[in-house]
Amino acid sequence: MSTLTKTVNNALVYYDSVYPNRWYDAYGPKVGKYLQEFLTIDSDSSTGDPTEWNCTVVESGAGNSTAVVTDVAGGALLITTAADENDGWSMQLGAVAGESVFLDGDYQTYFGAKFQLSDVVDSDILLGLTVTDTAVLGGVTDGVYFRSVDGAATLFFVTENTNTEGSTTVATLVAATDVIVEFLFDGTTITPYVNGVAFAGTARSHASFPHDMELRLTVEFLNGAAGVETCTLSWLKLIHLRG
Repeated sequence: MSTLTKTVNNALVYYDSVYPNRWYDAYGPKVGKYLQEFLTIDSDSSTGDPTEWNCTVVESGAGNSTAVVTDVAGGALLITTAADENDGWSMQLGAVAGESVFLDGDYQTYFGAKFQLSDVVDSDILLGLTVTDTAVLGGVTDGVYFRSVDGAATLFFVTENTNTEGSTTVATLVAATDVIVEFLFDGTTITPYVNGVAFAGTARSHASFPHDMELRLTVEFLNGAAGVETCTLSWLKLIHLRG
């Protein structure tokens, strides 16, 4: 495995030689990117809450929901729910606003994340791009993301445009086991990957493709039943080329 380079939309893209869908970085005009390994993160000095994100904390009863950098080799963000059902943490990049990704043309875009859950049946998780919303797992109008809801360990890849949703089953999650989820928009089709394996893509012309709304990087994790659950997010990457 090595790192290769190519030119995409007037940008120099660094990508994986074995998994060419996996972009590591990009340089050039009009490159928007967020590359986070969670060795550290801008955070409140007293609570540890991430300050570069707009965070919505859900704590219905006992305990606290938190999202803090934790002690893991290579770095990680540990999201811990409070103890009541549907407690957890929602975060969208940008302290106030932050809808920076617009898939309105040939603007190639990469998203990737590596994470694991303490419980895959009694947890809800969403990772990807959505419009601004403080409760995306409860329903969002537009976005492209990975989603799993409590009651099953099934992970879906979802595209959604003005409440028209298309979804593909892409994995069965396993507790306390890392999974890498990614999607790549090549200007024509957005294709999901799980642990490097590609699944059916969604064309830009499809009714569920979110082509007319700005989107922002979004992570939401909730527990699906009473009891504390955790999500360990090892890395999170977004590269959007508008050149």
